[in-house]
Amino acid sequence: MNGRNVRHDPTMDGALDSLLVLVAENLGYTCRRVSADAVLLEGAARLHVSVRNLRQLARRVPRDDWPALVSDHVTTIVTAIEEPLDLSDFDLGQHLLRTRAYPVEADNGGLASRPFVPGLVEVVVVDTPTTVRTVTTEEMHGWPVSGDALFMLGRANVRADGPLTHDEHSLGGVRVSVLHGTTSYTATHLAWLEEYLPIGPHGALVVAPTHGQIVAHVLRPGGADPRTRYRAAVAAAEELHAYALRAHEDGPGSLSPHVYWWRGGDLTALHLRYEDGRLVLPSDFVAVLTALAAEH
Repeated sequence: MNGRNVRHDPTMDGALDSLLVLVAENLGYTCRRVSADAVLLEGAARLHVSVRNLRQLARRVPRDDWPALVSDHVTTIVTAIEEPLDLSDFDLGQHLLRTRAYPVEADNGGLASRPFVPGLVEVVVVDTPTTVRTVTTEEMHGWPVSGDALFMLGRANVRADGPLTHDEHSLGGVRVSVLHGTTSYTATHLAWLEEYLPIGPHGALVVAPTHGQIVAHVLRPGGADPRTRYRAAVAAAEELHAYALRAHEDGPGSLSPHVYWWRGGDLTALHLRYEDGRLVLPSDFVAVLTALAAEH
């Protein structure tokens, strides 16, 4: 499992910005920073490049390799935008469709997307050997399949790619299941998480900090003492929260730093808070766990 603590290098962003400008100009684009984590390229098209993602990738290679890294990264994005696939023949292109989770802020209003879990949207994408390209609503409306049926097709293609790898780990003394794969569609498998884990009526605490990983802790009754159940849930939530924050910052492919409660197929974001340095679980979450324990 990754998720180590990462120290931000204040010189990194300046170096990456300079390289981004150089690569963009060579491709006929202007480049300007629009937020702490994104730059806007304007030319034959308008597109955003994630500085956060570049920063995470750059941490993994020697500084001398940064020019090649930035060039490959930006060129791939620009090529996907400027030279889109001809998907007018839906029957020929439907096997390339997948659904992928993105942070909700990645949706500019023109994507074929729908709410997935709090903070994330599910987006229809085209997967080719060289790149992954999002599908626009205009493209979607030109196809004979749209709406829920299109998302069902995308999910079916993700499932057809094969199951995730399932490993068991100890996270700060808390037993967790780690699901990971070789593609960027790992988070899509949250839709059928119960097929991987023996989830009971209490559900599971889940994090998906990056595109390549799901980490879950199945909640158990934990004995008759409510305090024992509460302490076990707190310990699991605290470890998963800390891990998700680290892995989300470290990347690559940051997705969500939040802890979710999976129960009956639904994912609810847990609004965690700390009092005097101790994590406090939401009262409605505790109330449901207590009621469930009383019934079993």
